[in-house]
Amino acid sequence: MASNEYCDSDGSDVELGESVEFEREGEVEGFVPDDPLDRAQEWESWVEGEEEDDEDFAGFQVDWTTDGYMPRNPRQFTRKPGPKQPIAMDETPLGVFSRIVDDELWDMLVTQTNLYADQTRGQTPSNSKWNPISKTEMKTFVGLCFTFGVLKLPARRDYWRQTKWLYQTHVPKAMARDRFDMIWRYLHLQDNMDPAVDKSDKLWKLRGFMDLLLAKFQDLYEVNGFVTVDESMVKFKGRLAFRQYLPMTPVKWGVKVWVMAESKTGYVNNFQVYTGAIQGKAEKDLAHRIVMDLAKPYFGSNLTIYMDNFYTGVPLMVDLKNRGVQACGTVRANRKGLPKSKDLTKQAGMNRHHLKVAQQDDLTFCIWQDTKAVMVLSNFHDPTAFGSVRRKANGQRQVEVCVPACLADYQQHMKGVPTGPDGGILPDPA
Repeated sequence: MASNEYCDSDGSDVELGESVEFEREGEVEGFVPDDPLDRAQEWESWVEGEEEDDEDFAGFQVDWTTDGYMPRNPRQFTRKPGPKQPIAMDETPLGVFSRIVDDELWDMLVTQTNLYADQTRGQTPSNSKWNPISKTEMKTFVGLCFTFGVLKLPARRDYWRQTKWLYQTHVPKAMARDRFDMIWRYLHLQDNMDPAVDKSDKLWKLRGFMDLLLAKFQDLYEVNGFVTVDESMVKFKGRLAFRQYLPMTPVKWGVKVWVMAESKTGYVNNFQVYTGAIQGKAEKDLAHRIVMDLAKPYFGSNLTIYMDNFYTGVPLMVDLKNRGVQACGTVRANRKGLPKSKDLTKQAGMNRHHLKVAQQDDLTFCIWQDTKAVMVLSNFHDPTAFGSVRRKANGQRQVEVCVPACLADYQQHMKGVPTGPDGGILPDPA
């Protein structure tokens, strides 16, 4: 198994130089617990036995205290949440979509597709006829791609079949099959001959479009101050150097995207596509860097981030606090800088639903015993504050259980990034 610095939050980040197939013993195919606390306990078992080197933190952990707590109060988010542009109450879904994918993005698609067709046909003459695509035709093409992601047929050509009643659709009325195939062949977003393009970037053909799209996301809506950082998978089984295999997720094969999304609505306000190791070497402190990159537009705003144990660590919490960002997340027992007292580790042998709390400056650490021990680290919660979560007891009956506020808030807010089979940030193309 990979070092915990580089593995996925479910401990299963596999970069594909070769095909790798495995499942946890007894695992239900594609099953991911809905409850954030259940997921934390499930994924923690993947990294048991791994140890981080505490050498850099020698003497640091002795400052944790379990009494005489200093009160801490969360700070209010300094930005006004909600739409940044006026949107009518009766606005149609198409109208909202057009605010994100506006004329600037359509013009880029049309211009670059026509340019690539001219360049390709100039280098390799073809007998097939090509007419430059218009903006209206491009919208029809993209609309059909969305349709194919919803209405799934065995093969793309089946959408134009008229002899078999089972496959009959209205697609032929929207666009001829040969025209669709021709646009599919030349679809492009970046001039291949532009000398200013950094072709060392594995996403150079998409970078301009992705940057514009992200800018639209951020210009249209402001989050409510509570966000989730997690990974999402865009389903893809084709050939790609940075395609990932995550056996513990519903979408096992695809492109991994680091996502920051509003906890309540799932609105994506920042993202990065993971392009794999750099020159064959895994990036050190990858999780730390990802969270800092995603949070950067919100430095000084008192944004509150919730994350799982792949990301959470003492250095990250301190860095975020120093930059005006609040954060809370489950944490792995082997992270550097955590309390070393046996009473604050998994060896404490606590009874179910018992807990212990420690504080160090602005950091609050708690360990709570559920089916397994759950450890949470926060840089803003008051160690004396409590909340409640609903847990199963006596079979299926749920009861309210008293827990530290940091753990209750984690369960409430760690739901922004979708993790289900349809949880990608992009539709699944046919």
